[in-house]
Amino acid sequence: MVDQTTLESSNWSSSGDGKRPSAAAGVRDGVGELVHDIVTLGELQTQLLMVDARESVQKAQTPLVLLAVGIAVGLGATPVLLLGLGEALVLLLNWERAVAYPVSGLLGAVVGGGLAYAAWRQAADVIAVFKRSREELAENIRWIKYALTRGRRPPR
Repeated sequence: MVDQTTLESSNWSSSGDGKRPSAAAGVRDGVGELVHDIVTLGELQTQLLMVDARESVQKAQTPLVLLAVGIAVGLGATPVLLLGLGEALVLLLNWERAVAYPVSGLLGAVVGGGLAYAAWRQAADVIAVFKRSREELAENIRWIKYALTRGRRPPR
């Protein structure tokens, strides 16, 4: 029996100690690798979210300043200017005050609405920054689903 080989010393065993790993150990290793990959993806997704958040804060500064200025103008100077416009319509065009004041108020509302619309348009660009994070999250979820259903690493 000297010429027979034992299973423990055969060349096909994958571990260095001469023992073949069990199927449970293989599953455990595979699940461990998958969990490690999922945690790594989570870390990368968080880092990307932080980068996007910093970028959005930088892009939000201009619209917020415009909004603050628009609010300050609207609350402070507008009533005085609109009353002055109404009185000018009465004195210069001989309009009745009941007509001149609403017309000047309507003009003020149009100007205020235009400023608010400009601020809103620029604020919409801030939200668009997170498109990159949404797309990467969707790709990561797709990868995790594939890895869970196929039991192997999908091509990235």
